[in-house]
Amino acid sequence: MAKKNRAQEKLKAALKGGGFGADINVTPFVDVIMVLLVFFLVITPVILFSFNAELPQAGAAASAWQPEEEFVLTLTDNHVLQVNGVEVTEAGLITKINEFFTEESKRERKVIFNGGKKASYEKVMQLLDLLKINGIESIGIR
Repeated sequence: MAKKNRAQEKLKAALKGGGFGADINVTPFVDVIMVLLVFFLVITPVILFSFNAELPQAGAAASAWQPEEEFVLTLTDNHVLQVNGVEVTEAGLITKINEFFTEESKRERKVIFNGGKKASYEKVMQLLDLLKINGIESIGIR
């Protein structure tokens, strides 16, 4: 019974602020931080000096590359169609598409479309539909 009373008295004293403290023991935390610091100080020079990159050299293949010719379709404010700066009709547009994207050329079937600021929405959508119907896979709009 005496042991139980002593334990209760210690608990009461601790709850009043006499025994338990809210202090954080930072010693283990500082130890871990010091170990990590030493670890990274030792590892960093090893990482920096052990990485070798073999970069390709520019040769004849790099200078022989030519940019691919683009198919640029323009609809002006006056609803005039142009393919790469040359005026065409809608029928002429289909002909130009078939000439530019032949099976032998193996070009990606993509068109860059420039629309005038005052071009009607209806005309623009008709042209985009016409391009899709004629097998154009990708249309970029500037």
